[in-house]
Amino acid sequence: MKALDVAFSKWVRVSGADHAGFAECWTCGTTKHFSRMDAGHFQTRAKYSTRWDERNVKPQCKHCNMTNGGHQYEFAKRLDAEFGQGTAEQVVIESNQVRKYTTQEIVDLTALYRRRLRDLES
Repeated sequence: MKALDVAFSKWVRVSGADHAGFAECWTCGTTKHFSRMDAGHFQTRAKYSTRWDERNVKPQCKHCNMTNGGHQYEFAKRLDAEFGQGTAEQVVIESNQVRKYTTQEIVDLTALYRRRLRDLES
């Protein structure tokens, strides 16, 4: 899981960055190099059902990610604005479902995000 977390986190931050490597914080709009951003979770990463859900994790500045519960209200508003009304509510519902991953699923997801990251970096 550690390898998947690393690959997914970097993919989230790089995929949200421009050609120069700068990403906008999902909740406050601050722009910083992706290496100085976090992969912020709307629903806590402790909830495995949405831990690697691309809707649930976006580039977020360290301040927003580490204060005020990750600025969940702002995160939810932006989710609904970007993906349609009700998206945030759907992510919350899905986050409360029990999801157990097999070792093979973890290996496959790790390979997927490493491949996507390579594609972005090439």
